[in-house]
Amino acid sequence: MNINIKNCEVNIIKGTDTLEINGGTQPAESKESGCISGMTYSVSAFIANRDKIKIGDRVKLPAFTVPAVKMDGDEVMEFDMEFDEKNIRADDAIVIGKDENGNFILIFDHCLFDNAIDLNDEKRFEKTQLGQYLQSDFLRAMNGAGIPAESCGLISKDEIFGENPLEYFKTGRNRIAFDFDEDCSRYYWLSTVDDEEASAATFCFVNHFGYGGYYSASGVNTYVRPRFIISAI
Repeated sequence: MNINIKNCEVNIIKGTDTLEINGGTQPAESKESGCISGMTYSVSAFIANRDKIKIGDRVKLPAFTVPAVKMDGDEVMEFDMEFDEKNIRADDAIVIGKDENGNFILIFDHCLFDNAIDLNDEKRFEKTQLGQYLQSDFLRAMNGAGIPAESCGLISKDEIFGENPLEYFKTGRNRIAFDFDEDCSRYYWLSTVDDEEASAATFCFVNHFGYGGYYSASGVNTYVRPRFIISAI
């Protein structure tokens, strides 16, 4: 008799005669999106198996705390934005694609908190108060918890709705996101300004049905679902 335990998780329980073998099947490829689903890694296992990572795989992220911070306003309008201390719960991150350098693009499974993008009509996301917050204090908190993200921001409109979107988002249900209560789906921001010529900044979002829209950058009822990069090397 042949026993095949390839691709299984084997646990030897100390002090007993118990040998646990879990798993044993590879996840099936989705015919709809070409994504591979069902593989979930710890952060360390993700790093150790970067050559095996597929679109749709997940990484279990630890909880972390982002300290309170005030993002100063620009020289013209000078409206500051204050971020309270945020205790971010443990969550999965989903591998949704690769960037032009082959690095992994991931997104949090859940919408983490609701917040405005900017109070000063800035139309470049990386210069907005939320953009600066995610790339500085929020990213440092992730790194401090052992999450090796190299940059942090938001998904763009092209990545999710463009003519050639990321493969993961070609399946409509993958565009829908919940907060941690999971009582209903949430609107969440994208990093793309809707109209660069408009007098007031408006940014695109994804609504609770997975469709796109836009709203004033100062709106506080839309959620933040960060996108981040982990090196493929």
